[in-house]
Amino acid sequence: MHVQCDMFSDLFSTVCWIFCSALNVWTILALLAVSFYQWWKKPHRSFPPGPRGLPIIGVLPWLGGDPQKVLFDWGQKYGPVMSVRMAGVDTVFLNTYDAINTAFVKQGDIFSGRAALRLVRDILGNNGLVLTDYGDKQLSQKRFAMKTLRKLGMGKPEMENIINEEMCHFANYLETKVGKPIDLALGYDNMTGNVICVTAFGRRFDYDDPQLKHIFQLLQNQYVADESLLILLFHFHDYIHFIPPFKAVKERFTKTEHAILDAMQTIIDEHKKNFQPDCIRDYIDAFLYEQKYGQEKKYFTETQLRVTCRDLFEAGTETTSTTLAWLFLGLLNYPEYHKHIVAEVDQILGSSSNPTMAHRSSMPVTCAFIQEVMRYCPIVPNSVGHKTTKDTELYGFTLPKGTNVMPNIYAAHFDPLTWPNPHEFNPGRHIDQDGKFLYSPKIIPFSLGKRACLGESLARMEVFLMFVGILQKFTITSGTSNLPSLTEGRLGFLYTTKPYKVILELR
Repeated sequence: MHVQCDMFSDLFSTVCWIFCSALNVWTILALLAVSFYQWWKKPHRSFPPGPRGLPIIGVLPWLGGDPQKVLFDWGQKYGPVMSVRMAGVDTVFLNTYDAINTAFVKQGDIFSGRAALRLVRDILGNNGLVLTDYGDKQLSQKRFAMKTLRKLGMGKPEMENIINEEMCHFANYLETKVGKPIDLALGYDNMTGNVICVTAFGRRFDYDDPQLKHIFQLLQNQYVADESLLILLFHFHDYIHFIPPFKAVKERFTKTEHAILDAMQTIIDEHKKNFQPDCIRDYIDAFLYEQKYGQEKKYFTETQLRVTCRDLFEAGTETTSTTLAWLFLGLLNYPEYHKHIVAEVDQILGSSSNPTMAHRSSMPVTCAFIQEVMRYCPIVPNSVGHKTTKDTELYGFTLPKGTNVMPNIYAAHFDPLTWPNPHEFNPGRHIDQDGKFLYSPKIIPFSLGKRACLGESLARMEVFLMFVGILQKFTITSGTSNLPSLTEGRLGFLYTTKPYKVILELR
C-alpha cells in the first residue's frame, strides 16, 4: 500500500513538474512575445525612422562612451528627424538647425513640454524653472524670472560691473597661485557662482566661505560623470532603482539633491528675517514680495522658490565654468590663436581698462574663437528633453502627444551642409573677408525657442568678460604633461573637459 502511495505521489509530482515546466515555457514565450511586440511597435505608423536596438534595452549598448558622436552618425543616416529607442522609450532627435528651429520656434507651444527625469521629478516635483512642465505655472514663473532678472541688471551695463568686480576678486585669488600647476575648475565655479549669488541672493561670498564651499562640494558630488549616465537611465525605467548599482546611485543622488535644497532654504530663511517690501535687493526678495502681495500667489510657493534658487545656481554656475574650461583648453591646444587673441586684448584694452561688451566689435579673433569653441564643444550636446503637448506633424512625420523630443545640438553644430569640414577646429570660418566677426545664429549652445536657457545673455556676457579679463592679467601655459585635446571630453550631465592644469604668470 505504501509502495502504491509512493508511486502515485511520484507520478503526481512528475505530472506537476511537467505541467509547471510547460507553464514556465509558455510564460517565458509570452513574455518574449510581449517584449518583441513592444520592440516592434511604434507610437504611430508615420513615426520617424531610426535605430531600435534590442527589446527592453533598446540602443543603450551601442551608445558607448561618446553617445553624441554615435547619435551624429545615426543622424547622417536617417536625416533631420529620427527616432531612437532609448531603452523602452521612443525619443525623437532633431539633427539639424532647421529641424530644431522648425519645432522649437515655429511650433514652440507644441514642443515646449518638459520630459523631465523621473528621478529628479520625484525630488523637485513640478517646480523651478528648468524642469517645470509647460503650462500656466511655467509661463508665470518664466515671465517673473525674466522681468526680475532684467531689473537686476541682466543684459545691462550694471551686470558688466558686477562681473568685472568679481573678475578682480578672481585675479587676486589667481595671484596666489602664480608659478604652480593648478586646476582652474573650482576657481571658475567660485567666480561664476558669485555672479549668481549677487543677483539671486544679494551678496557675494569669499572663496573660502564654508557655506559657498559646501554648496560647490554638493554640486561636484552631483555631477559625477561616471554616475550621471546611470542616473539618466532612471528616465527610461522606474524599476531599476531596486537593482544594484542603481539603488546606491539613487540613494546618493537623492541625498545630495535634498542637501542642495536645504542649503538654498538656509539662504531663503536669512532673507525672510531681513525682508523689507520697500527694499528689494535680489531675486529672493522679489519672489517673497510676490508671495505676499502678488496676483498669482498660488505659483509663488516655498518649494517653488527653493527649487528656483537651485536652478539658478546650478545652471548659472556649471555651464559657464565648463565653457571657460573648454576655452582655455582650446588656447593651449592652438597656440597660434592664443598669440593672436592676446595681441588683440593688448591692442584694444591694454593692461588697465576693464573689458566691456562694446569691445567685441573691435575683437573679431577673440569672438570667432569663442564661437568656434561653442560650436566644437557643445557643453549640453542634447540639451534638456522636450515633450509634445499635443499630436503634431514634423517633416511629414506624426508625433503623438507626449512624445519625447531632444535637440541634437552636437549634430547641428557638425552638420556638413552648414559647416564645411565640420570636424576641423577653425575659428577663421567666423571671420569675413574684411576681417570682421560673423555671428552665427546656427550655433545654439543654449538651445532655441520658448524653453531656451533663460540666462543666455548673462552667460555670453560672463564668458566674454571673464575670458578676456584673465588673458589681460595673466600669461597661461600648460601645466599638464599630457594635454587633452578638444575631442576628449567626458559626458555626464554636461560635456566637460578631461582634467588639466595650467601655469599662470603675471603679465
